[in-house]
Amino acid sequence: MKKFLKEHRLNILILISLVIVTYINALNNAFVSDDISEIAKNPDVGNFNYIFTHPFGFIRIILNWLAFHIGGLTPAFFRIINYFFHIGNVFLIYLLLNLLYSRKIALFAAALFAVHPAISEAVVWISGGTYPQYSFFFLLSFILYLKSKENIKLFILSIIFYLFALMSHPQMPLGLFLIFPLFEFVFGNLKKNWLKVIPYLLIALVYLFINLGALPERETTLRSVHYQEKGFDNPVVLIPVAITSYLQLLIWPKDLTLYHSELAFGQIEFLIRLTLTILILVALLISFKKNKQIFFWGSFSLIALSPTLTPFRLNWIVAERYFYLPSLGVFTLVSLGLNKLLDYKKIKQIIISVFVIIIILLSARTILRNIDWKNEDNLWIATGKTSPSSPNTHNNLGDVYGRAGDKEAAAREFQTAIALKPNYGDAYHNLANTYLEMGKIQDALDNYQKAADLNPSLWQSYQNIAAIYFQAKQYDKTLEAIQKAIAINPKNLNLKSNLGIVYLAMGNKDKAKETFSLILSLDPQNQLAKQGLVEANK
Repeated sequence: MKKFLKEHRLNILILISLVIVTYINALNNAFVSDDISEIAKNPDVGNFNYIFTHPFGFIRIILNWLAFHIGGLTPAFFRIINYFFHIGNVFLIYLLLNLLYSRKIALFAAALFAVHPAISEAVVWISGGTYPQYSFFFLLSFILYLKSKENIKLFILSIIFYLFALMSHPQMPLGLFLIFPLFEFVFGNLKKNWLKVIPYLLIALVYLFINLGALPERETTLRSVHYQEKGFDNPVVLIPVAITSYLQLLIWPKDLTLYHSELAFGQIEFLIRLTLTILILVALLISFKKNKQIFFWGSFSLIALSPTLTPFRLNWIVAERYFYLPSLGVFTLVSLGLNKLLDYKKIKQIIISVFVIIIILLSARTILRNIDWKNEDNLWIATGKTSPSSPNTHNNLGDVYGRAGDKEAAAREFQTAIALKPNYGDAYHNLANTYLEMGKIQDALDNYQKAADLNPSLWQSYQNIAAIYFQAKQYDKTLEAIQKAIAINPKNLNLKSNLGIVYLAMGNKDKAKETFSLILSLDPQNQLAKQGLVEANK
């Protein structure tokens, strides 16, 4: 490795510089979207014991714990974890392709991977960091596997790092065990080495079995948070739409967005996408005999993407972060083609010049995309332009206008979200908040109740219903609403404090004492409970 670094230091320096130049403007971006709930508002982010609650996903929790204790809730310290993994992946791709082919092919592919905007979501978005993370451990595992022919220690390390890949993401690495037998089948000797690939299969199966237990929770989250409807997607529709959309993003990365909602195509366009997908799959099959390089790397992309191409509605149809590792197969095929073109000396300089220009343009597009991730307002305004049919987009745009003080515009956005997704409980809740701020009390009550009916986990709606009735001194209705909120979120001490206050307002001091005493047994320093207990003892 020391010799390799010395011989390739210039290329490695170029690749690292590309990553730094491309992503430096996003380092101080704010927490956005899932970052807020997973990190900024997560009371356990700095709690080391939280690691033990997720034994099969502990790596990211440890890294976030370290980031928190180094820089507190400064987003840059969490985002830099993604940057390190991305730089590591760029280096590993260069190492892998240099091992398999040449330094020119390795440099081409690694440079494309370093800067391409279609996969930038996984780098710049803190919550997307598990994608570079699992990719890093898998690539390391694969390289060690290739180098382990006569070294059992490297083989053991390869297995360990594949396990780390599985522990980095609950879904995406599951199909990657197929890459090992695929490589042996195409380039090696599967009959001779089939025993070597068995451990990867067994680990993947065990991990799949473990994660099956988490499926109900995943489905519940999709229903309650994303309001995903039950049912199955038709793979004949899903797969062509997904594959052609990713290729479109790689070739022309114009419409980058967090929510790829504009996937409803007319019959003619869908037939074109279906035909293109069939041609790709047929070409892949033909390439097995004609050109095994094409077969392997095309299959690599499909295998790496396969966990998202199922009909079970456990993920989005298209998401840029999903294509982070699968893009490597396409970039490698492009690099193999460029290397062939370099054999023609008359156009060699033209090819290199065009490639450099493409890298500069791709990097510039990523730099511009990073600005969209600067903060919540930037993100949702940008998403609104590219994903106008997404109810999530309009719900978040409502928050943007609400923060800006434009309540009428906020209400219109929430109403649009509801029109697009009539079961969208969160949009009803946010609309109710807006009506409350506008002084439309009855409209607020109606929408809070609708939100709670559609999403039984929305304890905040019951909390706000209780607050409205408390202000109106309708204490019986207040009590009913706050009790419903506590039933949904029994560990929330603020809700229980509010319950004690309601009892005080109703003149039920015994119940108030009981409630405040219970809170103090759980949190002896709770000032609200202490004050309430004093009031109850008067």
